[in-house]
Amino acid sequence: MAFPKTKYQIAQDLGISLRTLQRWIKKSELSVPRGLVCPQKQIEILEKFGYLEKKEDEKDVS
Repeated sequence: MAFPKTKYQIAQDLGISLRTLQRWIKKSELSVPRGLVCPQKQIEILEKFGYLEKKEDEKDVS
């Protein structure tokens, strides 16, 4: 079961600095709330930056 995390904790999990994560979020125009980030939003962040692959049924059809 996943738990809410701060942006700092997410950055640590990715092996990057908080500042780098903040830049990536801003550049990608993701909407990430202040404070704790819910597990669903964490998955969205990981997928956006290539640290987690989308499930087959959620992949874009191109």
